[in-house]
Amino acid sequence: MIFNSLAYIFFLGIVSVLYYILPVKFRWFWLLIASILYYLSFIPVFLSVVFIVIIINYFAAKWLSYTTNKKTTMIILVIINILILAFFKYFNAIFPNTSVNLYYVDLFYKVNPINHLIIPIGLSYILFTVLSYLIEIKRKTIKPEKHFGYFSLYILFFPKIAQGPIERPYNLLPQIRHFKTFNYSLALEGIKQMLWGFFKKLVVADRLGTYVNEVYGNYETHNGTTLIVATFLYSFQIYADFSGYTDIALGSAKLFGINLTPNFRRPYFATSIQDFWNRWHISFSTWLRDYLFLPLAYYFSKNLKKENYLSIKADKWIYSFAILITFFIAGIWHGEGLHYILWGLLFGIYLSYSNWTFKWNRKLRKKFHIKQTNVSYKLYKIFLTFLMVSFAWIFFRSNDSQQAFEIIKRIFSFSTISAYIEPSLLIPLLGLLLILYDEFRLEFYSTSVPLLNSRSPVLRYVFYYLIIFSIILFGVWDENQFIYLQF
Repeated sequence: MIFNSLAYIFFLGIVSVLYYILPVKFRWFWLLIASILYYLSFIPVFLSVVFIVIIINYFAAKWLSYTTNKKTTMIILVIINILILAFFKYFNAIFPNTSVNLYYVDLFYKVNPINHLIIPIGLSYILFTVLSYLIEIKRKTIKPEKHFGYFSLYILFFPKIAQGPIERPYNLLPQIRHFKTFNYSLALEGIKQMLWGFFKKLVVADRLGTYVNEVYGNYETHNGTTLIVATFLYSFQIYADFSGYTDIALGSAKLFGINLTPNFRRPYFATSIQDFWNRWHISFSTWLRDYLFLPLAYYFSKNLKKENYLSIKADKWIYSFAILITFFIAGIWHGEGLHYILWGLLFGIYLSYSNWTFKWNRKLRKKFHIKQTNVSYKLYKIFLTFLMVSFAWIFFRSNDSQQAFEIIKRIFSFSTISAYIEPSLLIPLLGLLLILYDEFRLEFYSTSVPLLNSRSPVLRYVFYYLIIFSIILFGVWDENQFIYLQF
């Protein structure tokens, strides 16, 4: 029961209505039941895996808070959780000839069995959530949750279980403990955010995906110009897809008076790769920063005693080592293929280069009297960052590293400037322009699309109906899964 389905809309409506009918003291329990039912709509047997993770870490957190040897305990718990994820993520790669029959069972119908082991829905995000919970307990910033039901809901809460956001315990657990009465303005905001998310996914992402899939699926028959167009459109496809999911997730949670962590902040208006990662998949990038990059940087700073190595300051080496390891692990997390590792390392190289040349760039700007606030310079940086990110997406989108390098080779061949364009791209491109216009206003004027929040009820409702009719008429309703659902 993925978000872009009528079944989910129906499910969410029932859950929301019953939630507010029930007495406040039972609402957490109803949300937990609803979350379990939601998870059962995928592959029911995997719910047992999730409960094993919940039970292990519920009691492990208590053990961690009382033990005097927190470091060793934490290492053991991290290894256990990573092994659970690695088992499912790499089982088919390690045992390619093993037959495992699974069933995809929806709440309303059954389809054909899956004949190989797949990762349980949301397991990566569950384990990231659990690890942040354990780390914060080790750091003594929080205490273990005593209520097993609250802890289970913290892990299973259905709007965020499949693709995040990765919720820190100090954000979501207090909201679970203290449910509020119905908040009309927050619920209305949630419905509007969901509507915008459905528009991004169904009208823009899935329609762009049709073109991108055709080009990347038959890259041998397309020239470099077409591949450039497809790569740029994939950049927008994956953004509309993932941010569309996030909007639906955050909007769904708001119906219950819960605010989840925003996961995107106009990433394609970033002026550097570091700025991009401050805006893209924020709950994931901040998780990497707080629990991987910073501890690694601290470790290297303790062990590199000299001020300079090879005439280069130690702090630059420390940053590079830490950032390359961080994004290497980020690449491995996304999949077992070499292309995912190269995608991660490429971002590590981008960031290392930026760090190493920071002072040189500052001197260069000073020499040519270029101010950071200069509009032309800012637009140049936005465009350059978008090019670098789009180039990295080639590895992410390709089926393997060989295909990625073949596509790059064709892109730089410049055999012809003509490109294969489908007339069907008109609708998603118009939708994309609306999204970019909205984000442009938010970025530079701090206001959303004026029609969406117009003071005039007539204009506001006309725009709502236009979005709804666009979703109904032009949305791709074949329930394409969200790109990040596979991770």
